[in-house]
Amino acid sequence: MNHADLLRDLIVLYGMAMAIAYVMRRARQSTVVGYLLTGVIAGPFGLRLISDTSAVELLAEVGVALLLFTIGLELSLGKLARMKQLVLGAGSLQVVGTVLAVLGVLLAMGLAAREALFWGFLVATSSTAIVIKLLHERGELDTVHGRVVLGVLLFQDLCVVPMMALLPALAAPGAARAFAILLALGKSLAVVGAILLGARYLFPRLLRAIVLVRSRELFVIAVIFFALGTAWGAARLGLSLALGAFLAGIVLSESEYGHQVMAEILPFRDSFNSLFFIAVGMLIDVRFVAAKAPVLAGIVAVVLAGKIVTAGGPVLALGFPLRMAALVALALAQVGEFAFVLLGEGARLGLVTPERYQMFLAAAVLTMVATPLLVAAGPRVSSWVAAREGARHAGRHKRLALDREAEQLRDHVVICGYGMNGRRLARLLRENGLPYLVLEMNPRVVRAARTEGEPIHFGDVGSPEILRRAGIGHARAIVFAISDPVILPRAISHARLLNPDVHILARIKRMADARELRLAGATDVVAEELEAWMEIAVRTLRLYGMPREAVAAQMAGLRGEDDEMQRILPIPGQPLRHLWHLLPQVGIELLVVAPGSRLAGAELRALDLRARAGAAVLAVLRTSDVIHNPDAGFRFAEGDQVVLIGSREQLDAAFALLRELPPGVHGYDRGAPSA
Repeated sequence: MNHADLLRDLIVLYGMAMAIAYVMRRARQSTVVGYLLTGVIAGPFGLRLISDTSAVELLAEVGVALLLFTIGLELSLGKLARMKQLVLGAGSLQVVGTVLAVLGVLLAMGLAAREALFWGFLVATSSTAIVIKLLHERGELDTVHGRVVLGVLLFQDLCVVPMMALLPALAAPGAARAFAILLALGKSLAVVGAILLGARYLFPRLLRAIVLVRSRELFVIAVIFFALGTAWGAARLGLSLALGAFLAGIVLSESEYGHQVMAEILPFRDSFNSLFFIAVGMLIDVRFVAAKAPVLAGIVAVVLAGKIVTAGGPVLALGFPLRMAALVALALAQVGEFAFVLLGEGARLGLVTPERYQMFLAAAVLTMVATPLLVAAGPRVSSWVAAREGARHAGRHKRLALDREAEQLRDHVVICGYGMNGRRLARLLRENGLPYLVLEMNPRVVRAARTEGEPIHFGDVGSPEILRRAGIGHARAIVFAISDPVILPRAISHARLLNPDVHILARIKRMADARELRLAGATDVVAEELEAWMEIAVRTLRLYGMPREAVAAQMAGLRGEDDEMQRILPIPGQPLRHLWHLLPQVGIELLVVAPGSRLAGAELRALDLRARAGAAVLAVLRTSDVIHNPDAGFRFAEGDQVVLIGSREQLDAAFALLRELPPGVHGYDRGAPSA
């Protein structure tokens, strides 16, 4: 094959991949699915647009090595240490459970043990690339279920090391298999140790010397040399290219240059690993898939159902609620990209027949295609499960420690989530002698905090029963210190129904999600991207010596002009509820001018509320505008939200007055006002 033919093939593949990936993104599918479809269409079983697939497969080998190198870079040892409970707990249970389940089913079907174990390895993996990208786009990566999913994926990625090492041993003759397995494990440990030692002590010094030269080109070349060189060295020593590159990435993740290495290698990775998925797609025989469609559909259904069970079970075993297990299980139901690497190595070693190879390849691609739909269905399934759980638990009257502790509290704060924000808020309340109670869904976090004397309890904040037991009915405020767009709207709605007067403060990452929380009943919504931008703007302006008051006024003006910012401003008058413990006789009530009410069009002076009842109109919220302290000539309109202030007796008198037609007031309906 000459260079012109290779260049033509690459142009065809990248052009098709660009178009198909664009369509996939518009359809909210993963680009990985687009690359696989490109290979199916352009490959030898499709339109046969590629003259020689061997050159493409060679470049795909480079792509998968760079892919695993960058995944290794993201698997920092520090991150693994921080998430060890999820990684070792949920991850190990998921992988071992899946492998054993597949092994048991296939042995019962009469398959040989080594083949059954090999298929267990393939099914146990999930797609790190697809799942992480989907969760990131949905803003769910930092949620509780997002962290559980990440922990399981990290453990799966780590398990590729022993899986790849065991494949040659599984292909050995039966009599020598036990010895081959021990030899493979020993050899892999020795090779891994040699790579880790060399990469830990040799290459960082070399990289440091190169950095001192201050040449970006030299730095990029050194990184590629290290990634591909380690992969080649591992292959020469009996391991795979992919495994060597993966180990190299793990080592460099802990170096001071890890982030820069990632930034420099990403363009090469994205360019080459697309060829890996395209090359996998080329191996799919469309005619074979069409002929075996019923069998294939059954395999896909069994794989998805089985992985939902084996992924959700460990989450339940760790003490998380069923709705959380449903979210995690649906996200991890697919077969991952590492399965393609293992499948190719297994085919080379004779562990799989061509027919079964084609069947699994097609089934794996279809599970990937289904992943965006499963992840999108997660919140609805979770809500349905939570509703059924709540109905089942509602009839139980057993007193819990949560009930006993909440009964002793009044005017307290319920903190939902004990992450960094929840811990700091709890400490601040404790130091000021203010009552509070914490709800957290991670049982290990709850146990650790309880030993430190924290008033914390395990509970799903999306359950109205848990909120009721936490004393939401007599709480002053509830703070959702979690950023979970899946559970927050439902939890806020339950809190508002259980206590219409409670101050609800919610945290969210994106402003786009803030409107839904306000509609659910949140009093204040703190959007991290907005608050971060405001703080950056304030600090930048202060660098130029602008007075603090002028900066604050300008920020307030921006909030007033921006519709998106208006959506997350506190409800007028609500912040004054924080002063109730200082002004116990002062109350605030909200009155809504209902459609068709004769109050619409009436002037404020005609009501004469201050003289007749003693209450005053503090503000009127009209659409996105706030009219503070309206004058006597102000006329009410339908939909106005009128904020009244006064003592409890004055407010009662004001509402009684508004139920009757005051003399001289025209356009006011004798019916009771909507409030």
